[in-house]
Amino acid sequence: MSTVDDIPDNDLLERAVRNARPSRGAAITVPRWSAVMASFGLGSTYAQQLCVRFGLDPDELVRA
Repeated sequence: MSTVDDIPDNDLLERAVRNARPSRGAAITVPRWSAVMASFGLGSTYAQQLCVRFGLDPDELVRA
């Protein structure tokens, strides 16, 4: 039986970055870096770098 321990940390991190969304009550759409920033408690530069690390456009608009 598989467990979450079987999934590499890098894969879990990538999934979280790809699925980051603005919190409810926030603007309808925000740049991906903003959602990543809020999800991970990072500054804007690190959030943008995290997006780029996984091949995502930091400025792509994402919906809640």
